[in-house]
Amino acid sequence: MRSAFAAVREKAEALRASGKAQRGDIRVEHGLLKRTHLSIRFGKLNHCTLNENNPVGAKCLEDAIVPPGHRGPLIDRCQPARCSNSIIAPEHLPIWQAEHASLTKLRSLPALPANRKALIDQQIRDVEIALTKAGET
Repeated sequence: MRSAFAAVREKAEALRASGKAQRGDIRVEHGLLKRTHLSIRFGKLNHCTLNENNPVGAKCLEDAIVPPGHRGPLIDRCQPARCSNSIIAPEHLPIWQAEHASLTKLRSLPALPANRKALIDQQIRDVEIALTKAGET
């Protein structure tokens, strides 16, 4: 994805240098990105960059029964902390931080059975991985 964005940036700079595009001309950048065949889905918990033509690493599709004709990720199976296609952006941080605080508070309850504590511990680890992806620790 970085190489695709770098190529788009170089092409946009060349177009600006030749006078064919002005800085900030969103139509030019949109057109260039469209030709790279990148797919970004903007979500509440993360952004997804799943490549429909090569979905390697997509946790949502792992061991899934994909409905006939469906293209793209299976949103209900999204695992932002574990998927290489997932991007945690700054606007997602408050949600992940609130989830971490909530799980940590729940984990501290003394009456929880051991199996429930283990499940919460796994959820906390997943949230911490997502926060690490976003540059938060």
